[in-house]
Amino acid sequence: MELQPLFETPNFTIAHDDLHHWLYISWRGEYDCTAVITGCILILRHIELTKSQKILNDSSQVLDGWNEVTRWVGESFFQELANHGVRAVAWVKAEDWPAKAAINEAMQYVSQPLADTFDDTVAACRWLENIR
Repeated sequence: MELQPLFETPNFTIAHDDLHHWLYISWRGEYDCTAVITGCILILRHIELTKSQKILNDSSQVLDGWNEVTRWVGESFFQELANHGVRAVAWVKAEDWPAKAAINEAMQYVSQPLADTFDDTVAACRWLENIR
């Protein structure tokens, strides 16, 4: 992946993969409801700017803190992704057990776009590459 950084803080990164034309999102550390929603809004803005149709959402380094927003992420945020033209989201699961459980719960609410979870970024990249 050749990534062009678009937005970066110590806990959150948005980058654009020019070769594959998808967004790479990296979440690290602990989050509260406000921080998750703020990150999601930033993702939507960068989808508008880049016209990306795929997302590699790397939560492998996330710690607990998503429980309050799992339903909102799965229903509302993923629906907004679809509304903004996103066709596929590959979500790399957290290693932290409570955060991993929150990701699994959020996925139960996703109806669109096409989305799947992965244990590592290599598998997630392969899956996204095969989505046309």
